[in-house]
Amino acid sequence: MALTSKLLAPFIGASIMASEEGYDDVAEQCILGLSNELQLADLQKTVVSEIDKLSAMDDDTFNDHLAKAGEFITDKEAVLLICLDVLAADGVISVDELSNYFAFADILGLSDNRASQIFDDFVDEMDDLVIEVEDNN
Repeated sequence: MALTSKLLAPFIGASIMASEEGYDDVAEQCILGLSNELQLADLQKTVVSEIDKLSAMDDDTFNDHLAKAGEFITDKEAVLLICLDVLAADGVISVDELSNYFAFADILGLSDNRASQIFDDFVDEMDDLVIEVEDNN
């Protein structure tokens, strides 16, 4: 099954919610870029709707929702990479965002080793990406 806005929206929405900035101009530009790259004209509208839905959920419902959404994903590595792209849209990967990245990998059924490889490859390709090594809270 091809990646559709409906399949991607829970993971993109969760990635945006995991960032400290939330759905800001940077996130919006990232989603517009993904929309063009993936040729999904309705991606932004679908993600904004999904963020509203996710925001109303408690933690258990949120986790169950992502787990159920993950069952329909066939290209799990592509979705994890899209999540990483959203998490890094502001040029920084925080400790919390990295933790969420590995949680998304787990939900998608990818091993920590494979998720680490995907992350390392992503970092190698990104110029000026800052990875926080301490939680600032």
